[in-house]
Parts: sequence; C-alpha cells; structure tokens
Amino acid sequence: MDNETFKALKEKDVIEAALYLYDRPVSFLELAELIQKEEGVVERLIEKIRDEHLDQKTAYSIVDLGEGLVQLKLRDEVAAHLHWPFIQRSEVPRHLLKVLSLTAFKEYVLQEQVTPSKLQRIIGTRVKEDLEELKAMQLVTITPKGKRNIINVTEDFLTLFKLPTESEKAKVAIQTGLKDYALRELQFE
Repeated sequence: MDNETFKALKEKDVIEAALYLYDRPVSFLELAELIQKEEGVVERLIEKIRDEHLDQKTAYSIVDLGEGLVQLKLRDEVAAHLHWPFIQRSEVPRHLLKVLSLTAFKEYVLQEQVTPSKLQRIIGTRVKEDLEELKAMQLVTITPKGKRNIINVTEDFLTLFKLPTESEKAKVAIQTGLKDYALRELQFE
C-alpha cells in the first residue's frame, strides 16, 4: 500500500470514528478541521464510508441531514429489534438528561452524596418520577442510607455515554463534557 493510500485510509478512519463517537449531527467543517483538509475531501470520504456500510450491510448508516451536516445512526430495521440497555443516547428524554447530568456532576466532580431532595430543590417537583424512570432504565441506583436515599449513576450510564468507568477518569470526562456542552449551548449567533 502506498503512502497516499495509507493516509487516505487513516483520514477515513478518523472521520468514521468521529461520527461514531459524536451523538449529534456533525458538520463537514468540523470533520475537515479534524483531519485538516477541505470540506470537499470530507464529503468524498463520507461517501466512501457510506458505500462501505451499504456494501457490508452494517447496522449503521450515515444520514445526510442537509446544510452540511451528517450523523451516524443505527439503521431503523436494526433499532426496531433492540431494547434497553441498547437504547441510543439520543432516545433518553431531555428532562431525564438534566437529572442524569446533575447527578453525575455532583457524584463525580463535586463528590457529593446526591439525594432526591437535593435534586428536587434544584430541578423541581418531577424528580421522583424522573428517578423512577431512570432506575427502570438502569441508569441510576437509589440506595437507602440512614434516613436518606442516595442516588448514584450506574456503570450502564457510563457505558451509554462512553465515559470511563474509573472514578478519576470519569470525573475529568464529565467536567470536560459539561464544559464543552455549555460552551456550545451558550454561543450567540
């Protein structure tokens, strides 16, 4: 294999990995910056990846969302046969993500014990129902400790959001992820 072919394969692999890891639409511009090439190169590499997925009949497909955005998605016919714990992150309801992120942040970053009453003071009255739903999804555990219940995110939560299971590494990943999310969400147009 010549050097140019190897370099193209490596760039294609980087793009495919980025599409796999992001749980959101990704722009050609973001991918171009990642491999330090023009958007046209990215478009051609995405077409190659898309063709490979079709030829090999993989469980995933690359969906063109228009306006220069693409996303790697589980094919509908595959997703229809999978149930929890194989649920996609994007299928976790937004109000539950709020409870999960706050619980993980307090548990790992602030290293606090998280209780339903703490969450209720911050988030509001629906916390009890949200926690029951998260418990059914096996994303949190609720353990009695004295007169209080302590909430912890589970290893399934860490796996679902592709976070390390080692406590210190999870702490850093959660801090970084929340910072990046906040910066993205607070950008003004």
